[in-house]
Amino acid sequence: MAKRNRKAETEEEKIERQAKPLGVESDNTIRSIILSDKQKELIETIEKNDITICTGPAGTSKTFIDCYYAVKSLKLNTFDKVLLTKPIQEAGEKLGFLPGDIESKIDPHYESYKITFQKLMKKRIFEKLLKENVIEFRPLAFMRGATFDNSLMILDEAQNCDIRQLMLFTTRMGNKSKVIISGDLHQYDINAYHVALQFFVNMVRDIKGIGVFEFEQADIVRNKILIEITERYEKLKFDEKLPRNKS
Repeated sequence: MAKRNRKAETEEEKIERQAKPLGVESDNTIRSIILSDKQKELIETIEKNDITICTGPAGTSKTFIDCYYAVKSLKLNTFDKVLLTKPIQEAGEKLGFLPGDIESKIDPHYESYKITFQKLMKKRIFEKLLKENVIEFRPLAFMRGATFDNSLMILDEAQNCDIRQLMLFTTRMGNKSKVIISGDLHQYDINAYHVALQFFVNMVRDIKGIGVFEFEQADIVRNKILIEITERYEKLKFDEKLPRNKS
């Protein structure tokens, strides 16, 4: 009897098979992506909890998995909206006044989201979802007083938030919504006195429905040379041998 030559169903094929119409063309599939075991573990953590906090060094795919889960959720019609935000904070270099309206001013800060989404879905589909407000970028400063029901709420670069911003974002969560907070505990661009992500993790860690997930140096998926660079940086930082900022 001839053996069947059928490959195992991939994560993307499973999503495609289970998917419901999203109100856009049928070719808005998740592009072929191979996930590591650690990345799959993070997705499982997100699915099991109402709020997930993910920490880890640069290059460990925090933003990528946030966006991957967002596309997967939209494909399955799990949420009505994906809301994305991050603190508007320049990394070291101060660019000064930027011309244009609010959208033009904040647009550069959301570039990492846009680049990642366009790795996962076709550009025209992404732009259609933006136009229809299914995917929305919203600054933290414009969230007070709002409640987001049936939404996936994603906060990236949370290491640049103070405790008031973390509380503001988290308490915008409405019915049937899910929150993902991601950040690098060691690479912040604000005064160290105001960094609150670790404090927030410690405060909520044992609350039912909140998952805390940590990537480590070995989980870096960009160029592997980054592992050695970040390890040396962390050692020098621990030994207090880093050059001091002027400010």
